[in-house]
Amino acid sequence: MGSVFSSGKLQIAGFEMRNGEMVEVQFREGAGLGFVPWPGTFALASFLDANAEELRLSELAALELGSGSCSVSGLVAGHHCRETIMTDRPEVIQDIGAAIDRARLWGKVDAKVLDWTDLEFTMSCFAHKDTDLILMTDVVYFDFLWKPLLHTLLLLCKPTTVVLWANCDGYPHFTPDVAAFLELVEEFFDVTVEQDRRQLGMGSPNELPTGRVLVRRLALKDHLL
Repeated sequence: MGSVFSSGKLQIAGFEMRNGEMVEVQFREGAGLGFVPWPGTFALASFLDANAEELRLSELAALELGSGSCSVSGLVAGHHCRETIMTDRPEVIQDIGAAIDRARLWGKVDAKVLDWTDLEFTMSCFAHKDTDLILMTDVVYFDFLWKPLLHTLLLLCKPTTVVLWANCDGYPHFTPDVAAFLELVEEFFDVTVEQDRRQLGMGSPNELPTGRVLVRRLALKDHLL
């Protein structure tokens, strides 16, 4: 269950896990895209928490792309997975680290720079890692980042890697072209919808009353293995 409450100008959004543990992130109203909690992160956090045993998360190494500073899903993965790496551009890393620190997850969760537009750097830092699970939430926004994101996925995915991606069908001031992004990725990945739910009640301060958020599973097509 998600919730939002205000503490002066600084606000806190939270998600209660099945075991009663509260996962909280801090944000400021009106902050940039990477600094507010979107519905997708709550949807994926809920999906991970509800299916932790079925997904065998305790055995998996997870990597989250485009975590942002308010990733509830990354922190929930940190509670369940064997190890978790939360990633984003350099300007966000300090805030991700602070969120990990507040959640007392150092040792299980790390924060690292991963820029989708710098494949050479990504290859040098991450290509050797055996990543079992890649997490993404609300990453399909600006269309000029679709191909860099796809290239990053193809670089990071091993034959057994599973990608879990939660994305809204709309935001308060923008409607992403999710269908066009799917056309791009379905050439390389088999895509299935794991969950389809309303944005309303997720716990995000940026919910659309009629909006939906879908959790999808991506796996490399057989001919790419």
